[in-house]
Amino acid sequence: MEGKAKIRLTIDGEEILADEGTTILEAAQQSGIHIPTLCHHHALSSRGGCRICVVEVDGAPRLVASCVTPVRDGMDVVTSNDRIIESRRTILEFLFAERNHNCMFCPQSGDCELQKLAYELQMDHLTVSFSFNKYPTDISSEYMAIDHNRCILCGRCVRACQEIAGNYVLNFQNRGPDTLIALDLNETREESTCYGCGVCMQVCPTGAIYNRYRTHYAVKGHPKDWQEIESFCPRCGLLCPTISLVQDNHLLKIDGDLLGDNGRPDRGQLCYKGRFEAFKSIEKRLLFPMVREKDGRWIEESWENALDLIEERLSTIRAEQGAEALFGLASSMVSNEELFLFRNLMVRGWSAGYVDTLDGTHFRTISRLWEYIGENFKEASWKLIPDADFILVVGANPYRSQPVVSSLIRRSILEKGTKLGIIGSLDSMYPLTSYCLPVKQGDESSLLKALLAETIASLKEKPQRGDRQRISEEAEKVNVPDLLNRTGMDEEAKKVFHGVVDTFIGSENPLIIAGEELTGLNNSSGLLDTANLTLLKGLLPADTLRLIILKPYGNSVGAWKLGISSAKEMSDNVNSKGGLMLLGGEEISDPDILDILNGLDFLAVISPYFPESLAHKAHLFIPSPLWMEEDGTYTSLDGREIALKKKVLNAPDGVKDSCETLMALAERIGFHPDS
Repeated sequence: MEGKAKIRLTIDGEEILADEGTTILEAAQQSGIHIPTLCHHHALSSRGGCRICVVEVDGAPRLVASCVTPVRDGMDVVTSNDRIIESRRTILEFLFAERNHNCMFCPQSGDCELQKLAYELQMDHLTVSFSFNKYPTDISSEYMAIDHNRCILCGRCVRACQEIAGNYVLNFQNRGPDTLIALDLNETREESTCYGCGVCMQVCPTGAIYNRYRTHYAVKGHPKDWQEIESFCPRCGLLCPTISLVQDNHLLKIDGDLLGDNGRPDRGQLCYKGRFEAFKSIEKRLLFPMVREKDGRWIEESWENALDLIEERLSTIRAEQGAEALFGLASSMVSNEELFLFRNLMVRGWSAGYVDTLDGTHFRTISRLWEYIGENFKEASWKLIPDADFILVVGANPYRSQPVVSSLIRRSILEKGTKLGIIGSLDSMYPLTSYCLPVKQGDESSLLKALLAETIASLKEKPQRGDRQRISEEAEKVNVPDLLNRTGMDEEAKKVFHGVVDTFIGSENPLIIAGEELTGLNNSSGLLDTANLTLLKGLLPADTLRLIILKPYGNSVGAWKLGISSAKEMSDNVNSKGGLMLLGGEEISDPDILDILNGLDFLAVISPYFPESLAHKAHLFIPSPLWMEEDGTYTSLDGREIALKKKVLNAPDGVKDSCETLMALAERIGFHPDS
C-alpha cells in the first residue's frame, strides 16, 4: 500500500513535510513547533471552538484555527506575532471574566491548562469586567464534583464521553452566557446514566470536573514537583494502563493512558475502579496488627507478637485436631507472588486440609467446561469485542464486574451498529439492547439449553461431523416449548427469544460473554450450552471459542493457574471449627463463605484494611499494603498476558509487604515457601 502524499509547507520560516490530510497543528507538533491549545485534545476529535490555536496563513487578514485547518502545498504559516498573541490573550481574558476562576481556592491549581496558558501569555490582569454570574455545583457523586463556575465550555468532556466512554451522557444545555454542560436531561450526576469512569475529568483543562478525594492532597506547586509512574490497574483482569501522579508519597490522581499506542481497543479509558477506588482504600487503612480480646475489643499488637500468635494457635490446632483442621483461603485480588507463597505455606508448610480462593466456585464451574469440551480450546480475548456484529451477554453484568468491557460494547453498538442481546439481569446497557430476556436466577441453564436446541433446529444445514454433530444430536432431544414455559416466558418474550436465534444464525462474527450469574451458581450445564452454542458458528483462529468468560476478581486466572483453587467444594471440606488463614480480606458478601467463617477456633486475616464483614469473625488482623503500594505480577482475564505492576506509593511505616509476612510465618515453622 502506498503511503500518503507529502505536502511541503513553511511554518515560522522553517520548511517542513507533512502527510496529506494533516492539520497545521499536527504538522507543527510533529516538527517540534509549539502552538498553544485549549479545546483541542490529542485523544479526541478536533472542534476548533476556543480559537486559542489560531495562526496566520499566507498573510491573510483572518486568523484560522490550526487544529481544524488541513495543510496544503506551499502554505506559509506564522504561529506567533503581535496580532496572534493579542487575539489569544483577548480570548483568554474573556474566558477568565465569564466564569468565576479563583485559582487559589481551586484543587486543580498547578495542574490547570487555563492557568498555564495565562502564564504563557503573560496575562497578569484583565482589561474587561468579571461577570460574577452564579453557576451551580453538582456534588451528588461519591467520586467527582462538577463546578460550572470553572467551566470554559471547551466541549472536551462531551467528546470524551461520546468517543472514549461511548456513553453520550454529557452535552450542552441552554445558549449564550447560560450555557452549561448537562448530564442527560439536566440531571445530577448521581441521578443520570453516568457510570463514573472519570474520562471527562481527565480531559477537563480546568477544575470544572474534579476528583472529590483529591482535595485532601491539593497540588502545592507545578508539574516539576510531581512524579509520574506508569503501571496498570489490577482490579478486574483487563490490566488497563495507568499513569499515577504522586507528590511527597501522596496520590494526586490516576489517569488512563490516552496517549498510548498499545493496540488496545479501550482508547486509554479507565473505569471507576481503576481511577477512584485507590483513594477510597487509603481512607480506611489498617496500619497495625489488631487482636480481638475475649470481650470483643480490638487492641493493637506488635508485628512480631502477632506472627507468634498465628504460629502458636495454628500449631496448637494441628496438634489437637490434626492438619485437616487447618484451612487456607485467598483472595484472587492479590499478586501471583503472594498467591504462590501462600499456597506453598499452607499446602506444604502447614499441610492444610483445604486451600481455596474466594472465587473457587467460579473456578470449578469453568474447569468442568474445559474438561468436557477439551483443554485444546481457548476462550476469546475481550479485545475482540469491537469486531463483533452480534454480542450475547449471558448471566453477566459487565458494568459491575469489568466496566471497560461495558463501554466497549456500547461503542460497538453506536459506532458499528452491533446488535446486543442480554440473558439474565438488566444492566446499564439495557437502553441499547436489541433483545432482552430477563430470567430468574437459576433459570439461565434452561433458557440456554432451549436457545441451543432452537438454533440447531433453525440451521439450514445440520452439522454432519465432529463436536457440532454431537451437539446437534443431543439438542434434538430437547423440548424447547416446555423449557420456555418452565422459565415463565410470555408470548412477547418468546418473540424476543426467536429474534435472538435468528440474529445469532445470521451474524458473521458473533461473540458470547458469560459472567458471574452463570459461573457462580456452579452452573456447568449452562456454561457448557453457551460454549456449544459458539461452536455452531465455528472457531476463531488458534482453536479459540467465540466465548469470553468474565472472571470475578482481578487475578482470578493467575490464582487458578497457580493451582490454589480447589476442585472440591468448600462447604464439604471446611469444618465450623479449626484454624483458617485468609489472605487479602476485602469485604466478603458470599453468605456461604461467611457461614463457614463463623465459629472457627482461629481466623487470621492478612488485609490492607478492616473488613466490616469479618469484624466479629476474625481473631487477628495483619496489615498489608494496598495494591498501589507493592510490586507484583498479575494475569489477564483471558490468561494470555502476565504483567508486572509497579509500586506507586510507599506503604506507611510498620505495614509489611504480604510476601514478607508470609516468609516470616514460614520461618517460624522451619519452612522455605519460595523453594
